[in-house]
Amino acid sequence: MGNNYYGDRRLTDEMPILVSAQHADGNASSIKNVHHHPEGQMYIPMQGLIVIEAGDVRQVLPRGRLGWIPPNMPHGASAHGNSIKPGLAGYTVHLVPSLCAELPAQSRVMAMSPLAVSLLERMASWPGGMPADAAGRRLMTVFLDEMRMAEEEPLHLIMPSHPRLQAMAMEIAENPADETDLDDWAGKLGWSRRSLTRHFRSQTGMSLVEWRQVARLQKGMELLNGGASVTTVALSLGYDSVSSFIALFRRILGTTPARFAQQDA
Repeated sequence: MGNNYYGDRRLTDEMPILVSAQHADGNASSIKNVHHHPEGQMYIPMQGLIVIEAGDVRQVLPRGRLGWIPPNMPHGASAHGNSIKPGLAGYTVHLVPSLCAELPAQSRVMAMSPLAVSLLERMASWPGGMPADAAGRRLMTVFLDEMRMAEEEPLHLIMPSHPRLQAMAMEIAENPADETDLDDWAGKLGWSRRSLTRHFRSQTGMSLVEWRQVARLQKGMELLNGGASVTTVALSLGYDSVSSFIALFRRILGTTPARFAQQDA
């Protein structure tokens, strides 16, 4: 994404929002380099997955979710899909900083209500991607109200800041099937179990067990989206039974892995 969003002008309070439809050409993935800008940004996939690295947060966005990036936060995104079809891939929304004050101060994944999706589709038809009149401004206001009230979803992982904890988290994220327990990790890091537990939760907002569950879920979504079977994914993530993986998937995402894998078929 370049530095300018509307000709040679930035967004202003007079032109506070830009809605852009993103189109796919059928390629399996596309990658954007890490960048930042004064505007807040939203990513909304309509097919495939979007993986976002923003600050110390990693998001995996399936269809129907919105990834929020606060102003000035360095971030990069990549789109993934085994069967991405040419056509509409999703939307991006840029917001002038004054509209971002009541949105989360950190990168987050949020649920999209049916009303928010409908509003976004109408906003995407604005000439130039910006509201041209008072009616357009009202659409924008209602959409932002929906996003301010949207529930955050546990589809993002916060990386701990301590170097030793960060190295541990990176190892778990790369190999979420690893079953190393708290006592073993504490021994590796030279800490007590209690210290490890306390520091990890204070820096990530999750217990190590919860963090590993989300890491497995993120990896599972990527594998399913790449065409792997539910059984293959469950076993590769270290689950003793496929039913355990299905139960976790349904509890967090509200659907089964099989239905998730078929959503873009």
